[in-house]
Amino acid sequence: MFNNQLTIDNGQLTILNFKFQMSNEKGQSLMELIVVITVIVFVVGALTFATIASLRNAVFAQNQAQATKLAQEGIERVRTDRDRKAAITGFQLGSPPADVNSWDDDDLWSNQISSNCIPNCYFNISTSGVLQYIGAGATVPLYAEPIAPGFKRVVVLSDEAGSGFYRNEKKVTVVVIWTDFSGPHESKLTTILRKL
Repeated sequence: MFNNQLTIDNGQLTILNFKFQMSNEKGQSLMELIVVITVIVFVVGALTFATIASLRNAVFAQNQAQATKLAQEGIERVRTDRDRKAAITGFQLGSPPADVNSWDDDDLWSNQISSNCIPNCYFNISTSGVLQYIGAGATVPLYAEPIAPGFKRVVVLSDEAGSGFYRNEKKVTVVVIWTDFSGPHESKLTTILRKL
C-alpha cells in the first residue's frame, strides 16, 4: 500500500514522504484462494462420484429389468412347449449322457428329472422353442444360450416333491446371467407347471 502526501504548488504536483508499506492482505488472499480451490475440488469430486454412481445404478437397473423380461420370456416358452406337448431334445436314448441314468423317452412328463440330474438339470430353449438338454451340475453351464448382447439364459427343470408327482408337476426355473462393471449377476424366475 502506498502512503503519500500530495501537494499542489503553483500548478506543480509534489509528492512528499513516499513510503511503500507491505500489507498482510496479500498473504491472506493467497490462503483464501487455496481454501476456495480446495473446496471447489472436493465439491466437483463429490458431484463426479455421485454422477458416476448414479449412472452405474441406472445401467444395473436397466440390465436387471432386461434380465427379468428374458427370464419371463423363457418361462412362457416352456409353458408353450408344455401346451404343445413338445419333446426335449439332446437326449441320446439307449445311450444317455454320463450324467443321465435313464430317460424313459424324450417327453418331459415321462421322466423323473431330479433323480437323473444332480443337483440341477440345465436346458436351452432352441429358436423353435424346444427344450434342449445341455447338462447337469451345480452351476450354470458355460454354453448357456446367448439371447441378447451380454445375456445368457438357461432353464432348470426339476420334479415337484412327492412320489409320483413328477408325472404331473415340474418346477421350472429360468436363470438369466450377465456381467457388467461390478461383476457377474443373475436373475431367476420360478414357476410350477402342471401337466395338461
